[in-house]
Amino acid sequence: MKFKYQFFALLILPFCFSNCNDKNEMPQTTQSSLESKTLLSTKTETKQKTISTEEAVKIAEKQFKKYLQTILEAHNGYIDSQDTFTGDFTGDGVADVAIYFSLGSNDGGNVIVGQGIALYQNTGTSVKVIAGYEPDYLFNFKKINQGKIYVEKMEYAETDGRCCPSIKTEHVLKISGDKAY
Repeated sequence: MKFKYQFFALLILPFCFSNCNDKNEMPQTTQSSLESKTLLSTKTETKQKTISTEEAVKIAEKQFKKYLQTILEAHNGYIDSQDTFTGDFTGDGVADVAIYFSLGSNDGGNVIVGQGIALYQNTGTSVKVIAGYEPDYLFNFKKINQGKIYVEKMEYAETDGRCCPSIKTEHVLKISGDKAY
């Protein structure tokens, strides 16, 4: 009978040691699994904080609307037209937002009392105004291409009617500080 117990103990002993080894390895696997889940969770949170171009446009337009009253009062005008454009003009690989606006006179007539572009940087998680462009000449917004904003400067020739400036020159905006020129 003694022999039976010794044989049985010898048979069970290797399984005990193998289970002990497995238990030692398990926490490492569990730790690795936890690290992977934490990394995945962090990546998911980052993705959730990233805003789309459409969301950036909505945020920029909301910010512009808040500041618009100040612009209108400064020009004694009303918003005649407003267009929003997107494209990467800050060079960070994220589509930024440019809001073009044209102002008519509160005193009547069809005169343009102001034009400009409000430039908003999309950081990927938020939108902030970085510059404004309000030149003392007429212009058309053309495009955002390869990190540059293109406008068409318009001037009158001597024989041009008030409606139709005929001298058109392409101009690329440069941003410095909070101004674009």
